[in-house]
Amino acid sequence: MKRRCLKCSAEWQMKGPIGFREECPECAAFVHTCLNCRLYDASGRRCSSPTTEPVCDPGEVNFCEEFEYHLGAPKGPSPGVRPSGPAPGGRPAESPNAAEEARRRFEDLFRDSKP
Repeated sequence: MKRRCLKCSAEWQMKGPIGFREECPECAAFVHTCLNCRLYDASGRRCSSPTTEPVCDPGEVNFCEEFEYHLGAPKGPSPGVRPSGPAPGGRPAESPNAAEEARRRFEDLFRDSKP
């Protein structure tokens, strides 16, 4: 099976399934990562399988038994591109005006409301 490193783009041939600790022969990057898996959805920054547990860093080695290697870039934008949806942590990306509005609403909670 042909394999390609997402870190350095090196290509090599290897038979059999990918082991948990398999590394790129050129740069020693791990191959068994979410970014190399057919089930990983980069646009949502998560696995499309409902039975897998979330990982902290999709570019680091994982021990997922549902891993299915695919040759090519992950689906969605490249890993370095921030999606337009929720920011990491599940919060929506904020504009500068949204931050000011949130602060104003917070301060209004503690103002005296004398009639």
